[in-house]
Amino acid sequence: MTARLIALLLTVLGAIWLVQQNHALRSALSQSTQLTHEQNNTIAQLKAQNAAADELAANNEQAQVALRQQLNAASEQAMRREQTITRLLHENDAFRRWYNTQLPDAVRRVHQRPACPSAGHCLQPLSAGQPVSDAGQRSAN
Repeated sequence: MTARLIALLLTVLGAIWLVQQNHALRSALSQSTQLTHEQNNTIAQLKAQNAAADELAANNEQAQVALRQQLNAASEQAMRREQTITRLLHENDAFRRWYNTQLPDAVRRVHQRPACPSAGHCLQPLSAGQPVSDAGQRSAN
């Protein structure tokens, strides 16, 4: 009879242990499922961000191409204008004389005023009527 009692006790203890293990495994499975859902959501967000970044990169590339085309067009236009001016200088004597004439005194004086270290310093010479220095030269002040 003790052998049966011990066997019954071992069976009950085994059943209790199996119930605890089952509970622990269910809890682990639940946590694993929740972690899987969170990771899937994170992956979906990262994919959306990647798609948005790809779209932004494509838009930036298109904008750069458009800006390069505008820059090329502006360069070509500037070159055509320079060629036109050069051609007119060679063809038209009146235009050549106008182009080579000296600037009026008022315009030349603007380039002869001293350099301004700050905005406050510029107001004094301008109001006093002093000439501004040439942009390529340093002032004596």
